Amino acid sequence: MRPRLRGHLRLLPDEPLPPGALRHRRRRPGDRVELWSSTQNPFPLRKELARVLATDESRIRVHVPFVGGGFGAKNNCKTEPVAALLSRMAGRPVRYCLTTEEAFLTLSQHAALLRVRTGVKTDGTFVARDSEILLDAGAYTDGSPLVAEKACYRIPGPYRWEHVRSTCSAVMTTTTPAGPYRGFGATQATWASESQVDMIARRLGMDPYELRVKNLKGLGEPFMPGDSGIDSDLVEGLDAVAEELGYHERPAHPHRGMGLAIGFKDGGGVNKPAQARVKVTATGEVYVNAGSVEMGQGISTALCQVAAEVLGVPAERVTYAAVDTDTTPWDQGTNASSGMVVTGRAVQLAAEDARDRVLAFAASRLGCAPEALELVDWGVRKDGGETVPLPSLVAPVFGGTGYEFTGEGFFKAPNSTEAPLESPCVFWETGWAGAEVEVDPDTGKVTVLKLVASGDVGRAVNKLVCRGQDEGSALMGYAQALFEEMRYDNGVLVNGEALEYRVPMAEDLPGQFVSITQEQGHGPGPFGSKGAGEGPMVPVAAAVANAVHDAVGARVRTLPLTPERVFHALRESATAPAE
Repeated sequence: MRPRLRGHLRLLPDEPLPPGALRHRRRRPGDRVELWSSTQNPFPLRKELARVLATDESRIRVHVPFVGGGFGAKNNCKTEPVAALLSRMAGRPVRYCLTTEEAFLTLSQHAALLRVRTGVKTDGTFVARDSEILLDAGAYTDGSPLVAEKACYRIPGPYRWEHVRSTCSAVMTTTTPAGPYRGFGATQATWASESQVDMIARRLGMDPYELRVKNLKGLGEPFMPGDSGIDSDLVEGLDAVAEELGYHERPAHPHRGMGLAIGFKDGGGVNKPAQARVKVTATGEVYVNAGSVEMGQGISTALCQVAAEVLGVPAERVTYAAVDTDTTPWDQGTNASSGMVVTGRAVQLAAEDARDRVLAFAASRLGCAPEALELVDWGVRKDGGETVPLPSLVAPVFGGTGYEFTGEGFFKAPNSTEAPLESPCVFWETGWAGAEVEVDPDTGKVTVLKLVASGDVGRAVNKLVCRGQDEGSALMGYAQALFEEMRYDNGVLVNGEALEYRVPMAEDLPGQFVSITQEQGHGPGPFGSKGAGEGPMVPVAAAVANAVHDAVGARVRTLPLTPERVFHALRESATAPAE
C-alpha cells in the first residue's frame, strides 16, 4: 500500500515564492535549494538540510520571514526536509504546511516525572538535594538530550546547597515527539522544586517566604563552582511580588490562600556565538544585519534601538535587514532568551565599530583626533561646538558615488573547563510569581483571584517589548497550571484539535493580573540588559499550587490543577494522619 501524503501540498509555478515555500529545480543539477521557512534557527536548519540532501551547505539558502509564535517549536528540522524531498521528486517548487491537527502530532513539551529528596536542618538551612527526572521524549529524540541536561542542571534552583546530585533520563515512547519549549526543562524542574520548598516550610512550621529568603543565593554568588555569579537580587525580586500580592498582610479567609514561587534558569545558551553587521549609508540610514529571528517578541526593534543609541541617530533611521543565510551574519539561533544579550552584544560591537570608522573618517577631514568628536544625528560635533553634517564631508571625497561605513561585531561567552556546562552562564533569567486563589471544597474548582508575575530584564531597551514578554510568559504559565494537557488513550492523542485542547479564554483569566518588569541593572547585555521572555512563566504553576495548599491544605502533585485532581487531593488530605 502506498503511504498517504498528509498536510497541504501545492506545486507552485516558477514565480516569486511566498513564505513557507521551497524551490529546487532538479532539471539543472547545478541549481541550489531555496527555502522560505518559519524557523527559529536558520543556520542549523541549513546544516541539517545539507546532511539530509547529501549536499554542501553552500548549495542551500534559507530565508526567514516574520515567524509568528515560536516558543521553541520552530527549532530544528520539522517540515522542511519533507518539502525539500517532495520538491526534488517533483522537480518543481513546493509549498508544504500542516493542519492544526497535524501540528499537535509534530512537537510537544516533555511530560515529566520528578522525584526530589531534600536534606534540611531543623532551622531551615538547606543541606542537600538529590533529584531524579524522567522525561517523555515521544517518538523521536529531537531536543530531548539538551532538555534533559538543562532540567538536571536547573532543578537545584537559586538556593545554597552543600551537596547536589541530579540525574535525568529521556525515554522514547509512542506519543508526540517532545522538544524545545519555552522554559526548556526549567518549567518541569521548578514545578517540583518550588512545590517541595513550600512542603518543607510547612513541615518545619516556617513561613515559605522566610524559608526561601534564608536560603537564596546572594547577588554575585556563583550558581555552582566554576559558574558565573547570580546577576539579580533574588530577595528584592521576591519582595516586589510579595508586596504587590499583599502576602505579609493577608487576612484569613476560608478556602482562600496565597502562594509564592521563584523560577530560575540559565540564559543565553551554551557555547552560543553570534555575529552582526551594521551598515551606515552616506546619508545616515542604518541597516542592522543579524541572525535573530523576529517571532513577535520585538527583537528586531530592540536591536535597532541598540544601534541607534550607539550611533546617535533616531531609531526611525534604523532598519532590520531580512534574515537570509546567504547574506546574514551567522547566528546559532533565536532561543534561550539570547537575542538581547548574545546577538545584542554583537550588534552593539558592530555599531561601535561602524561609529569608530565614521569618526576616524570625519577626524581626517576636520584635522582633529577622533576622540574629540561625537556623532549627533548623522553629524559630528567637535568638543561640544557646532555640528557639521556628515554628508558634506563624504561628498567631496567620494563624489556622486557615495560611500557606506560598515562595522562588524562578534560575541560569545568564553569556554571554561571549570564550568558545569563547559561555559559560564551568560546571564541568569529569574522569574517570581505570587498567586491568591479561592478553592471550592465541594468541586475542587480553583479560581485565581490575583496573579502577580515579575522578571528582571537588567535594563529595558524597550519597556513595552519587555512588558509584553513578561505578561505573555506569565499567562502561558497560568495556562499550564490550570488548563493545558495532552491526553492519550493507548498512545493515541484524543484531544489533538483546537476544539478539544483546553486553553484559557478571556473569561478564564485571573480576576487581577499584575506584571512587574524589574530593571535591577546587573545584566551583561547592552546597557546592562538581560534576556526576557521565559522567566515569569517558569514559577507560575508552583505559585498557584502553593496557594491551593495554603487555602485548603491539599497538595496537588500533577499538572494541570483540574477540579478533579484538586477534589481528590482534598479527600486525601482529609484522611491523611496529622503531621
